[in-house]
Amino acid sequence: MPGEEASEEKDKSIQHTAALSFGFICLIIGIPLWWKTTEVYRVNLPYSDIADLWNTKFQFTIDIDVVNLEKSWTDKDLTDLSKLLKANLADDRKVGAIFPKYRVAVRQAAEKQSSDVTSLKTLAALDEYFHGEESSVNKYLIVLMPVNNAVVKQTTIGNYRAVYLPAGKRDLKTVSSEVTEILHSVLVREDALLKSFQNFLGAREPKDKASMRSLSYHQGYDILFTLVNPQPDILDIDWSIKEAVEAYLSPMVKQLSDYINLDIKSQMLFFTGLRRKPHKDKKNSGFYYEETDLPHTINPLEANLGSHASNNPMLNFIVYVPSRDQHPLHIVLKNGEKVKTNSFLSPQWGGIVVQNLPSPPPNSSLPVRVTVDMKTVMEVFLTQLRLLMDFNIQVKKDLQVREVGNDVIREWELDNWLRKKCLENLATSISTLQSLTALLEGISNIVIQDDIGQQVENAVTGIKEAHRHLSSGQIARAFTQSRKALASSEKAFFDPSLLELLYFPEDQKFAIYIPLFLPIGLPILGSLFKAIKWIKTKRKQKPKTE
Repeated sequence: MPGEEASEEKDKSIQHTAALSFGFICLIIGIPLWWKTTEVYRVNLPYSDIADLWNTKFQFTIDIDVVNLEKSWTDKDLTDLSKLLKANLADDRKVGAIFPKYRVAVRQAAEKQSSDVTSLKTLAALDEYFHGEESSVNKYLIVLMPVNNAVVKQTTIGNYRAVYLPAGKRDLKTVSSEVTEILHSVLVREDALLKSFQNFLGAREPKDKASMRSLSYHQGYDILFTLVNPQPDILDIDWSIKEAVEAYLSPMVKQLSDYINLDIKSQMLFFTGLRRKPHKDKKNSGFYYEETDLPHTINPLEANLGSHASNNPMLNFIVYVPSRDQHPLHIVLKNGEKVKTNSFLSPQWGGIVVQNLPSPPPNSSLPVRVTVDMKTVMEVFLTQLRLLMDFNIQVKKDLQVREVGNDVIREWELDNWLRKKCLENLATSISTLQSLTALLEGISNIVIQDDIGQQVENAVTGIKEAHRHLSSGQIARAFTQSRKALASSEKAFFDPSLLELLYFPEDQKFAIYIPLFLPIGLPILGSLFKAIKWIKTKRKQKPKTE
C-alpha cells in the first residue's frame, strides 16, 4: 500500500538520521573531547641538552707558579724550564671525559723574598711565609730552593699549596720531570680523577680500596662517638669527649663548613660488648682478635648504637673498654704482630679503638675512676675520618710531606677533594638526568609537572655553570654549582609523581578501554554503516524515479 510504504520509509529516515546524529556526536565531538580531557600534562624538558651533557668533555684549570731562589739559574734557564714544563703538562690527555689545563708561570724570586727565606730556620716558618705571600685557591707554588739552604734537604710538600724543591746543580729536565710527577700523582691526581668520574658516570670498572673505603659526597654527615663500658659497676670511665671534640675535631669542622655539615654526637653504652669471643693468648696473659674476627664484632654492637633518624650518612667511632675477664685485649695481624694503635677501620661505617684501661687494685672500692687517653684515641679517629672522607693521599717514600698539625686537612688536600667531589657530583647528575629522560621517554603517559621541569632545568644549568667555573680554575664555585646540580637532579628523579608503578603500560590501557567502549562502539558503528548505505541507496533511486 502506498500509505504504509510512505510511513515505513519515513520511520527508516528518522532511524538513520538519528544514527547519523549519534555517530556525528561520538566521532566529531565525543572522541576529541575524551582525548583532550584524558591528555597527560608533560612540561617540555631540555632533552637535547641532557643528551649533549653525556658527551661533554670537562676541562679543569690549574695554575702553577714556579719561583726560583737558586741564584746560579739565569733568566734563560727559567725560560727553558718554562718550555719544558709546558711541554710535559701539555693538553695531550684529551682522550678522556676530563682533562687538565695547566697555566704555568716561571719567574725569579724578588730580592726581599730571597733575603727573607735565608733568615727562616724551620720548615714550618718557611711554609707559613709563602702561605702569606703567595697562597690562593687552586694555585700551586713550586719553590726552587738554593743549594746552600739548611731547611729543605729533599723535595717537600707543605701544608698549604707550596712544594719546596732543592734545585742546586740539578739539570732542568730532572727538575721539570719531578715537578710534573708531583702534579700528576699528588697535587692533581689526574688518573684518579678520571677513574672516579667514569665510575660515577656508570662505567663498570674495578674499584680500588680507597674508593670502596670512602663515602660518596653528601651535604651532611652525622658523626657519633660512643664509649662502650661492659662493666660500669667496676670501672667509672671519664672520657672528656666534649673537650676532645673541641680540641681535635673543631678545626676540621671549620675547614669544611662551607662545603658539608658535620653533626657530632656522643653517647655511652653500658653492660654491652663485642659479643665475638676473643682468642686466648697462651704465650702472654691476654686476649686477641684476628683480622677475620673483626667483621663479626660490628653487627652485634651496631644493634645497640641506637636508631639513626637522619637522611645523612652515619659515621660511628667507638671506644671499647674490654671487660676484666677479657683484659688486656689486642688486635693482631695475619703475621701475628699486634696492631700498634689497637684499632681497626670498617669501610664506609667508622672505626673502633680498643682501650685497655688498668684493672682496679685489690680491695679497692668499686667502681674505680679511670680516664681514657683521649689524645691517642682522637688521633686514631682523625686518621680514620680522613680515610673515610677521602682526604688521605699516598705519596712516594722519596717525597716528604709536612706534618698536618692542628688544621687536620692540608689546603692542597682540600683542593683535591673539592675537585674530585665536584667531578663526581657532575657525573652523578648527568647519569641521573640520563636515567630520568629514559624513564620519561619510555612511559609516554607519565605526568611531568612544572616543578620537575624546573628541577631538571636547574640541574642542567648547574652542570654547565660548574663546567664553566672548572675551565676558569674556580674550583670552589664549581663545587657549589655541582652540589646544586646533584640536589636538583636527584629531587627530580625521586619525585613521588614519577613512580613508574603509578602508570599503566600501553597494552594494559587497551585491556581497560576495550571492555568499556566496545559494547557501545559496535552498535554505533553498525548503525552508521547502515545509515550511510541507506543514503547511497536513496541517491541511486532518485534518477530511476525521474
